Amino acid sequence: MNMGASLATAVPGCVMALWFVVSLALAAVGQPPMWPHEEYSLAEAAGARDEAEVVRLIERGEDPNGRYPVRAGLVLERAARLTPLEAAVLNDDPGMTRALLGRGVRLNDTAWTAVRCRAGSRAAAVLDEVHGPASLDCAGIQTPWD
Repeated sequence: MNMGASLATAVPGCVMALWFVVSLALAAVGQPPMWPHEEYSLAEAAGARDEAEVVRLIERGEDPNGRYPVRAGLVLERAARLTPLEAAVLNDDPGMTRALLGRGVRLNDTAWTAVRCRAGSRAAAVLDEVHGPASLDCAGIQTPWD
């Protein structure tokens, strides 16, 4: 085999091995080159249906009643500031709605009406279980995502 053919055979493997070593080194210091990690806000985690991340963030001290930035495309077409419950309700996610209500989300009548007016049928059923069905007047209700 001539020198050119040998190099053509060896170079791709060497480049791949070098990339593997560099990737491992970067990952070891918290800079994974191919899978950058972006932290979720609590509302983004709720909107992404990531219950483990929701629990982790609440246990870390995040306020389940607070408003958090949500990037465009995760829950809504545009960026918004939502509570975790609003994000879960927008996705009509009964499991996340129930999990949030069990982890300290407080609903007064005004907050309940705002989320209940926008809830899909599955999330609405959970809200009604917790708060109890009430007469619902959605006229004039403004939400952060309207």
